[in-house]
This record gives sequence, C-alpha cells and structure tokens, in this order.
Amino acid sequence: MYWIINDNIEFRPDSKKLISVTNPELNVVLTTPASRCLLLLLEASPDVVTQQEFFKKVWEDEGMLVPANTLYQNISIVRRGLRAVGETDRILVATVPRKGFQIDKSVKITRIAANQVTDVVPETLQGEDEMDIDYHADAGTEFAPVEPAAPVSKKENNAKSPRLISALVMAAAFIIGAIGVHFFWHFTDTRPFFADYSFVEQDKGCNFYTKDDSHDNKNNFERFKGLILGSGLDCKKYPWVYFPVSKTSPGLSVFVCRKNYMKSPVAGCITLSFRGVESE
Repeated sequence: MYWIINDNIEFRPDSKKLISVTNPELNVVLTTPASRCLLLLLEASPDVVTQQEFFKKVWEDEGMLVPANTLYQNISIVRRGLRAVGETDRILVATVPRKGFQIDKSVKITRIAANQVTDVVPETLQGEDEMDIDYHADAGTEFAPVEPAAPVSKKENNAKSPRLISALVMAAAFIIGAIGVHFFWHFTDTRPFFADYSFVEQDKGCNFYTKDDSHDNKNNFERFKGLILGSGLDCKKYPWVYFPVSKTSPGLSVFVCRKNYMKSPVAGCITLSFRGVESE
C-alpha cells in the first residue's frame, strides 16, 4: 500500500520514502517518527490529528516519552520533504492552533492498495504510438507464428532509411540526456546530515558520534553522554547515537538510530530532546 499526494508525490510507508512521480531519482527518506507522523495525517485526512494522538501512536507505543518540541521537529521534517520532492512552496501540512495538524484541505490524496498496482500502464506512456512497448505480455505468453515477410525492394529500403536514422538519433539523444540528468543530480547531492560527526567511543552498547561546536577547549562530551544514558535509552534497540557538543545551545537534541545513519538508507531514527542543558 502507498499514497499519491497531489498527483506528483508518492509516499511509501514501508520504506519511509517520498518519491517524485515524474522524476523517481528525486526522493527523500524520512526518519521513522516523521514517516509515522505523515502516515497518521494521511489516514486521518481531512480530519485533524491531535498532539496527543501523535505522542501516543508515534512515541509512547514504542516506549518513548518525548517533549512537544520533538513533535514539531518531525512535522518540520515532513514539510521539508514534501516541498523538496513536490518541488512546491504550497502548504501541504497545516497547523491547527491549540489542536494539532492536518493535511491541507486543498491537497488531493489517493490511496493505492497492493491489489491495484498490477497491470498498470504508466500515464506518461499512454497514447505514445511511436513507442513499441507491451506492458501486458507475460513471460509465458504464446504468440502465433510470424509468416516470412515478403522481399522488400531497394526503393522501399531507401525510403525507410531516413526514418531509421531519425529514430536512432532520437534514441541516442534520449540516452545522453538521461545520463546527463543522472550525473547532474548526483553531483549536486548535498552531503549527508551527519557527515561532519566523528566517532568518539562505544559505551554500554551505544556508539557515540559527535561534532564539537563549542569553539573552546572545554569538552562537555562526558556530561552529555551521561544525560543520554541516564534517560533510559536502550542501546540494544538504538545503538547509534549522534549529538553536537555546543557551549551556546540552551538544549540538547540527540538522534538515536537502529542502524548506522551513514550506511543505511533507512536508519530508523528518533529524536531525544533535553531542555535546560547549559555548560558548567
């Protein structure tokens, strides 16, 4: 089962991916809680999903207690992902003051069940008579014997040559264009979010990665690590931990993941937030 949003964004909850319908290479992998938030919004649309529903179904059912700021962060991740993949500045997820969030009522939503996916010809190919493609022929289909073609005169061959050359030129142009788009897309990719984070140590089964933003010789790593471990974090369930060491930030936001974020496209991350954290 997956969802089509405004006819140009495909959301696949199983892989937590947002994919452009017209350009599949344009896609975003959401964090696990952000993906669950979007799924709740789509299933409830056009109704409002309250903050209490988000906290219960996204975090509490997983044994996690998080502050309101964590919900806002993940709704922000959803909004950025939808804007990037949909290549639009429209408001797709609306805020309902003092209640929660909802899919904007102007947004078109289509739910595609698994049994509706088979034998579907992409819309971009319908009506294109010049393309000789059969999407409905199974591998075991039997075809009637083809009678030998009658000899073609040299004059007929000469008449077909320009069309053949034109078709070859169009095919070559299409291939070169596709390769160009592919390389442009990958060379303009942004660096992974945690590319600047360095591995520090492993403690109690957790692998700690951090980036020092304090700009001085004072290292608060041990104190922050103690706060994280003291929160009751299950290192067997979330063994990969990423957080910055900052002197100026009044709080601490920690990403904890089931898999290595730098090596897995679906790392299964959630956010832990600590308020009132100040350097000693």
